[in-house]
Amino acid sequence: MGHRIAELLPSESITTAGTKTVDLNINDPISRITVQLRLVNNLSVPTAHPATAVSKIEVCDGSDLLFSMSGKEASALNFYDKGYLPFSSVNYENNIYSTVEFHLDFGRYLWDKLLALDPRRFNNLQIKITHNLVTGGSTPDAGWIAVIVHAFDNGDISPQGFLMSKRVYSYALAASGQEKIVLPADYDYRKILFGSLSDGNSPTSQIANVKLSVDNDKHVLVNNMSVSDLVKMLAPAKVKEAFYGIGTGAAVSYFVAPTYEQTVLVGPMENTLAATVTVNQGSGGSTDILSDNNKAFQAISQGHAPHGHIALPQGDQLDPTDWLKVAQASSIALTLTAGAAVGASSTAEVLLQQLRTY
Repeated sequence: MGHRIAELLPSESITTAGTKTVDLNINDPISRITVQLRLVNNLSVPTAHPATAVSKIEVCDGSDLLFSMSGKEASALNFYDKGYLPFSSVNYENNIYSTVEFHLDFGRYLWDKLLALDPRRFNNLQIKITHNLVTGGSTPDAGWIAVIVHAFDNGDISPQGFLMSKRVYSYALAASGQEKIVLPADYDYRKILFGSLSDGNSPTSQIANVKLSVDNDKHVLVNNMSVSDLVKMLAPAKVKEAFYGIGTGAAVSYFVAPTYEQTVLVGPMENTLAATVTVNQGSGGSTDILSDNNKAFQAISQGHAPHGHIALPQGDQLDPTDWLKVAQASSIALTLTAGAAVGASSTAEVLLQQLRTY
């Protein structure tokens, strides 16, 4: 059994916002596609997490979407699949690189022989990446994307199917509002993710309660539970992400992947220590740090709910026979109840990871 790592798209400049389309000209089954994003900051004032610069990643065969998520959504799914974030070097200093990666996993793990994306089953596979570099980091003025494919080299495996992951629903969030979402009943469910990212607001105050039911409440799998309880019980590990910045003498907001119960550990990067360093425990993916002017620091953020998303895994994640079977359900509904006070112009999203068989 051979494996190979092929550079499908060598690092390419993305100075102008747009959508990059690349044909998946490969015949061997694909275990993972890695999208790498690099940005160079033009200032030292953070505007958003670097992953924000990728608003959509799609893998499609014509109009058939096999993967469709934003960079932040893909990062959240990566965390719940692995228990950690892919490579992430987040820097908010002027003229310094930030690099983040997004993994599009088509199997339960890298080099899964049972589940992989088999291009021979499709007509014209493509990957499309929608980007705008100035929306992430510290107002970047340069950026690059690259696409790397992890494929089985000799094609002697016959995967039974692949994991199809995409956003299936999005809506405007209203305080105390309740949204019943009838989910697609086409393929078995491995994982359901839901969330709402709002700077300064915990995702558990954005969405307060969740209910998951089958066949008009004949089977209630999650009975209107508190999201703050679920995020604690279902977290596979703490979300951890390193980042770097430079002080201005005033409090500055830095954007991080954890959004719930987030804490930040800060260390100096100077020969002389800053006289003042204070950290405000933030929420909703941002934290305020006050450091002396021109004093660089390094920090590690940790917490839960990456980019505001919470996962509801369905059964043993390694055993496809244990996942939620749509053949046994006439309808599957997810009901989300918003908190009493939500961030302005907030949205909520629902993501699915499903088993699509050949």
